[in-house]
Formats: sequence, C-alpha cells, structure tokens
Amino acid sequence: MKDWSRMNSKEKLSIMETNDEHAQVFDVLRDSEIRYRRLFESAKDGILLLDAITGQITDANPFLINLLGYSHIEMLGKKLWEIGMFKDSDVSQKAFQELREKKYIRYDELPLQTKQGANIEVEFVSNVYLVNGKKVIQCNIRDISERKIASDHLQKVNKELSDLVSELQNRDREMKLINKMNDLLQSCKTLEEAYQVIGMSSTDLFNGQNGGLAILHDSGQYLETTSVWGNEKILESVFKLDDCWAMRRGGQHEVTDIHANMICQHFTHPPIIGYLCFPMVVQGETLGLFYQETPSGLTLDQTLNWKQKALTVAEGIKISLSNLRLRELMHRQANHDPLTGLFNRRYLDDTLPRELNHARRKNDPISVAMLDIDHFKKFNDTFGHEAGDLILREIGHVFKESLRKSDIACRYGGEEFVIVLFDSTQKESKKRFEKIREQISTLQIRYREQLLGRMTVSIGIVEATDNTLTAEELVAAADKALYAAKRAGRDCIIAFSDLESDLE
Repeated sequence: MKDWSRMNSKEKLSIMETNDEHAQVFDVLRDSEIRYRRLFESAKDGILLLDAITGQITDANPFLINLLGYSHIEMLGKKLWEIGMFKDSDVSQKAFQELREKKYIRYDELPLQTKQGANIEVEFVSNVYLVNGKKVIQCNIRDISERKIASDHLQKVNKELSDLVSELQNRDREMKLINKMNDLLQSCKTLEEAYQVIGMSSTDLFNGQNGGLAILHDSGQYLETTSVWGNEKILESVFKLDDCWAMRRGGQHEVTDIHANMICQHFTHPPIIGYLCFPMVVQGETLGLFYQETPSGLTLDQTLNWKQKALTVAEGIKISLSNLRLRELMHRQANHDPLTGLFNRRYLDDTLPRELNHARRKNDPISVAMLDIDHFKKFNDTFGHEAGDLILREIGHVFKESLRKSDIACRYGGEEFVIVLFDSTQKESKKRFEKIREQISTLQIRYREQLLGRMTVSIGIVEATDNTLTAEELVAAADKALYAAKRAGRDCIIAFSDLESDLE
C-alpha cells in the first residue's frame, strides 16, 4: 500500500470516495440491523433463530420468551428438541432434518409446552436463509390458542347441531314407524293379526333389542306370550302374574342394574342387561305385559328418549288391543247367542248366502240341518226355565265338541238349532248327525241334585244340490225335513230329498 504522503491528489480523492461509500454502506447496514432488531424485539409473534447446521438456538425474541416461560439464557445454545417445548423430541428432530432439506416447513396447528407444563397451540413456520454466507433458520411462532379454542368450540357446536339433526331425524323415523304400527293395528280384524303387526313393528322400532308382549289369559290366572322380537325369545311362553314385579305392583318396573334391582321370574334365562316391564291396563282392566330390554351405552338424555319411546309404543299397543277386544266383544254379542255361545240367527242370515255362493263356485258340497229338542216344553214346565237353559247350554257344548271349526252352529230360536256343514254331502252329514243324536240321548244332566231324564232331538237335513235354492230356501227345506222327523215319531233324522221322494 502506498504511503499517503507519496500519493497524488487524484489517488487521494479516489480513496476518500471509496471510504465514503463504505461508510454509507455501513450506515445502511447498521440502520437495517437496528430496524430488524426493533422488529425482532417488538414482534407480537415468537421468533426463534437456529444454527442451520447444529440446530442450536442462537436467539429468541421477548414475545417467545414470555410465551414459553423459558429465560433467554435457558434457550441459547440448546437444540430445539432439548428444551422441552416439543412433546415428541424424535418427531422434532425429523422435522429439523426435513427443514434442512426442503428449506421450508409449516405447521398450521402445533402443540407446544411451556416451562410450567401448560399446552398451547401455535402456527409454526420455518425458513432457511443465508446471513453473511452462513445458513440460518428462522422460526416464526404465532400463538393461535384463542383461535384454536374458538375453532374447537365451533366444531363442538357443529357436532352438537349435527347430532341434534340426526336425533330429530331418528325421532321422526321412529314416530313414522309408531304411526304406521298404530294405523295397521286399527285395521286389524282379529287379535291374532294384531299380535303379528306388533311383532313386526317392534322389530323395526327396537332393532336388535329383545322384547315381547304377553296377554292375560281369559281365566285371569296367567299370561301367554303372543309376540316376540329381537335376537332371541327371552320371555317364557306362559307364566304367572306374580312372576313379574310390574304386574305385582300395578306399575312399570325398570331394572337399570341387574345386580342391584329385583329381577322378574318370567325369563327363559336370567337377563344380562337392564329392561323395562310395563303392565297394560285400560280402565282398570288388565290386558297384559309389555317387556323391552334397555340398550346399553346411552347417555342420560338418550336413555330418557328411549324410555319415552318404549312407553309410547306400549301405550299405543294397549289402546289398540283394548279397542280391538271391544270390537270383538261387540261383534260377538251381535252374532252369538249369550246362553249357548253358539252363533245366532242374525249371523246365519249374514253368512250362509255368502258361503253358499262360495261353495257353488268351487262345486263343493254343503249341507244344512235343523235340530229341535223333543218335548222341550215339558222339561221347562216340569223343572223350570233354569233347567231348560242348562239343557240348551249342554247341547250347545255337544255341538262345539263334535263339529269342525269350519262348520257353523247356530241357535236359531227357542230350542231350535241350525247347523251348516261345509264340504259334506247329505250322506256324510247324516252319519255325523247320527252320532250327535246318539251323544245327546246319552247325556246325563243334573239340575239341583236331580237328573233331568233322557233327551232326544229331531233332525232335518238338506244338501244344496239344487243351484236354484237360496240360503233362505235351504233353511226352509231343512225345517220341513225336521217336522217330518217330528211326525215320524221324533228322535230321528229325515233328509229333505227323502221327503221329496215321499211326496212324489
């Protein structure tokens, strides 16, 4: 380097200009450093500087120090995964290696741990850049705890709304199933149809849950299971009223803990989960029992909703069964003779024309018989009308035992009966009625410790071979044959066809 004294003025001027430029650059760098430092110190986000080679912390701004609770000294010289703010140091080291390779890494949500052990959620962004030819990693850390809380709250609210919508949709589906069941029950004509509807509907309403319906027998002494649903039949087919705590108490019996509650004794095997027994009583009349297992794993609200559903179903069933039984009773009273339990004349007038047309379409034989108790007035005059009623009941009982379910036995009036035998020719019918006549003649009926004596019946039969005869004309023909049997000395059977031959 030349001596300053030996330099000419041009050389000196050049050096002075260069020094001025260096000074200006220095001033710019110094000012830039001051501005960066101010930003670094006042930033409302955490800033962490790392050595890109070793991963050691070279600086941390005050915001990050306050956020994590570590002092500046505690952080300097430590590696990122050594100070404990990352829960998983292995993952942190892998992330550091990834950052060195990609020169950029971002986590929208990253859990950090403060020195005091508190967890905070941050947005973590790291970049690699050169400073004076040396690789430096800058990590920008933004506290998003409040945003995370708000986001989690929003997700919770959305889930609650979604669950509520799902629950409302489920309730709507269940109400539609309940309404469908009630509509079907209202359309049932017999209790057997109703029991079938109850079983199918309850299978849909209580999917996979065992349950059943037991109806009180006419004797009032026991219950008979008529409908079951679920994966297995857990109710006994027949059981006593006292076997059920609900029937004993006259109110619902709910078992929430099989080890702490009284267990009913009407199961095929001991229950393994809770259940609900609901006695079905309408206006003081006991109809039966509704039983349903309680599903496990429900919340308190879900349990209350399930219980309400079960009770709603049970209430609908008991009202429908009560109405159906009332309709059957009214129908029976309208179509049955109250003394003998046989059909009455009204039922015969309504049914015989229809059955006659049906038999003729199929070319099936059908026979009609009229029976009359011989000297019935003598029994009434001698022993009284109560004895006469007893005779009528006993003969009605003979018909019930001797005839098929498909046949029709009617009390036509007084001591006269009309019987319709389906799929039976006159010859076959005559054989059957001969047995009935003999059975009646051997009856030993005791009234007030006194035997009423031997009874006989006269019978007239007609077969519907003539397709021109109406139901009314067939009954009239059987009546003519009956009076012919009376004239023939009673206690015998006369066929209308034989009567016609005699007339010829």
